[in-house]
Amino acid sequence: MRTRRTLSVATSVAAAAVVAVVGVSAPAAMAAPPVPEVVQLGDSYSAGNGAGTYTGQRCWRSPDNYGARVAEQMGATYDNVACSGAVVADILEPRSLGSSTTRTATYELPGRVANVERHWLRQAQRQQLCGTPAQDDWYFDYTITDSTLIKGTGTNRGLTATAECQLTAAPQIDAVTKDTDAVFLTIGGNDVGFSTIVLWCMAARNAAACQQSLDAANARIPQLQTDIEEALAAVHERSNGRADIHLLGYPFLLNTDSYGIPEAAPTYDAGAALATFQDRGDGAMAEAMATLDSRLDGPGDLTFVDVKPAWGGHTHGLDPRSTPDNSDAWLVPVGAPGAQIPEWVHPTVEGYQASADALLAAID
Repeated sequence: MRTRRTLSVATSVAAAAVVAVVGVSAPAAMAAPPVPEVVQLGDSYSAGNGAGTYTGQRCWRSPDNYGARVAEQMGATYDNVACSGAVVADILEPRSLGSSTTRTATYELPGRVANVERHWLRQAQRQQLCGTPAQDDWYFDYTITDSTLIKGTGTNRGLTATAECQLTAAPQIDAVTKDTDAVFLTIGGNDVGFSTIVLWCMAARNAAACQQSLDAANARIPQLQTDIEEALAAVHERSNGRADIHLLGYPFLLNTDSYGIPEAAPTYDAGAALATFQDRGDGAMAEAMATLDSRLDGPGDLTFVDVKPAWGGHTHGLDPRSTPDNSDAWLVPVGAPGAQIPEWVHPTVEGYQASADALLAAID
């Protein structure tokens, strides 16, 4: 029979309050409980796109995303390795970030070392020829593209080589350990073509292309469910089965469940098709988590969190009309003044708070 461990925000906060009151004179039985460890995985809706404050603009990680808010409520340590543009595969595999650059250097070779390029690479990495990554989970992948052996006197030699430097994010799962108490993530939107749907259904309002993008997205849902199960089973195993894993869904993108395009003479109800697709996606993710929770051993729970009720259903989605009223929107509108493209159609701080509220309710 599976033994469950409940990670409760209220319990953590109450225990911390007791310790703060009793102070250093408290008996051993009243010692401070371990600080929970939270890891955030996933895509832009996990990283923090749209929140407005970021640690950098490659992954768009924000201290104002839903995971950081919940971790603070829990009194937990927090490690965010989510990254804008991530797909499910990036949980298990390294991911290249941006275009590569090149660097050239000359290093001396000791004695008659056999593999000169390997020796050059070791020195290049030791001296950080490609630079220092801005995040702990990033590294540079070095590949020699050209080299010239330089002969000196006696046994002295050198090698001038050029390295291709590819900034790479480590597999997100590497942040999970046997000490991880909770994993939060949102993932899957990029696997089914999120940006294409936004382009044709919300920006260009092209009926044929919108329908085609949603048909393709619907066709990918079964594979997405399989991929999520595989990736999160691995995350569960990496934590020795002890971490509670919370997979959050996405809010409704539109503030309506019916909107015909093209707007002047509608031929396709993009609003209805998009709402139906989002509901199907939620169902697949919920089924994936329920399947994993029933078959995996360990105290950690695997839970799907539907954020739509906390967002008021369609209430705070975007107005799809060509002359919109987005005064109630908790998503950054397409073309919003001052917003960059990676922030469009992503939660504002109000949206991230709503997702945090949904997650807190699921944890409690």
